[in-house]
Order: sequence, then C-alpha cells, then structure tokens
Amino acid sequence: MSLGFFTFYTLDVGVGQGYYSAVDPPGATGLVTLSTDSLTGPVRLVITRYNGLPPFELDVNGGLEYGVSINQIQTIGLLNLSGASATGSFSISIPE
Repeated sequence: MSLGFFTFYTLDVGVGQGYYSAVDPPGATGLVTLSTDSLTGPVRLVITRYNGLPPFELDVNGGLEYGVSINQIQTIGLLNLSGASATGSFSISIPE
C-alpha cells in the first residue's frame, strides 16, 4: 500500500509552488515525478531533505518527464524558470 498524490500545475512567470511538506523527521522516502508540457518550461523541481542532506534540484525542459526515488524528503516544490506560464503534472508516491 502506498500514499499517492497527483496534480496538474500551472505556474506563472517566476512563480514557485510547494506541493509537499513532511511534518516530522526523518521524512518520507518516495518516488517523485514531474512532467512539463511541450512549448512550456523549464520548471525546476526542488526537494529539500532532513538531517543536513543536500537538496535535490533539477530543471526539466518542456515536453520532458523526470522521476526520482529519494529518501528523507522534507519539502517538494516547483519553480517556473521560463518567460511564460508553465504547465504540466506532478506526482509523488510514498510507500507505507
């Protein structure tokens, strides 16, 4: 069994949005997937982590999808780096 979350996003120019925040350390382990629609993007995926682990940051260009399995998740957010609105989808799956 796992906890799953899926949503579509629309981010205006230079706008960021948080989508997950762990309440207690050490945080969750999960699979995070970001898809950016073609003709939009890039969008930066930012995952901060507990226990002083370095944050994970990745820029995903338009028309691409990226997934990462990562542990000790503290927060997950997206930031639009493009000069126009960016759209796509975002999901996280956390095993129980």
